Amino acid sequence: MKHQPSFLVAILMSLLASSMAQGEPNPKAINKQNTKARPPDATNLLQNPGFEKANKTGDGPAQWQMPDGLVWQWTTDPAHLNRGKVLRINTAVLQSQAYAWWPKRYLQKSSFTDAPKPKPVGGNIHGTIGALDGGFYSSDLIPIKKGGAYRIHIDAKGPPAKVFVFGYEKKLPTFFGDEQPSVRQVLRRARGEPELDEKGRPVRYFRRYQYRTWFSTSGSDKWKTYTHEKPRHPNSREITQAVRWIRVMIYPYWPNATYWFDNVRVHEVEPDKDQANPQASEHDLDDGKVSR
Repeated sequence: MKHQPSFLVAILMSLLASSMAQGEPNPKAINKQNTKARPPDATNLLQNPGFEKANKTGDGPAQWQMPDGLVWQWTTDPAHLNRGKVLRINTAVLQSQAYAWWPKRYLQKSSFTDAPKPKPVGGNIHGTIGALDGGFYSSDLIPIKKGGAYRIHIDAKGPPAKVFVFGYEKKLPTFFGDEQPSVRQVLRRARGEPELDEKGRPVRYFRRYQYRTWFSTSGSDKWKTYTHEKPRHPNSREITQAVRWIRVMIYPYWPNATYWFDNVRVHEVEPDKDQANPQASEHDLDDGKVSR
């Protein structure tokens, strides 16, 4: 399945990224400038926030998407080994190479140690994961309260990236690429399933989330902590009343580069009255936007 290059779109989107960073001199520690946005006794609702605990097969972090060893690597930062495990995402991988590998990794259960080395991109800079799919990487679902508000922190190093929060009404089963229609199509084809429905029409894939919002990391060659300006209210607006589960999706895309992430925190905080207004307008383009 071919995709049209989205270079200009990626550039325009990256220009929207706004800096929300505060420095973090101590790995694994919250920067003091961020403590005002987080109660001192706040409990992190996200399991395995620092990617330290291994999953059952030992080839990735528990409570997170299984890395493929090509685009996503569960590794350490050679320049900051005291951080322990971190997530490295390489978006400079050709989409054709990733699409050939993912069925082997996620359907045939090939080991991440068998992952191919990235092929040279050469002049095909628009045919990469960074230009077409983005390096999506998701957490497990997190139960939330009705009317609750939540703040997310994340440590990052590398070019600007996005951090999404998706909301769901029910606890749905999660699987690789479950919010990526093009990837679901690739896996469907690899399983030999029909690509047409009973009426002879192409099978359609629908987004499963009922709520979506995001904030951006501003980009730095040093580890910094990023957050958003307002608490998330996934139960506050007219189409999100029934949302009871959220998940975090780390999403770097353009430029084709290597991105690093660590220490993802999700804390319940005091609601923001303006943000919680069911009739609130969508004036916060990059901080609190609801998909309708």
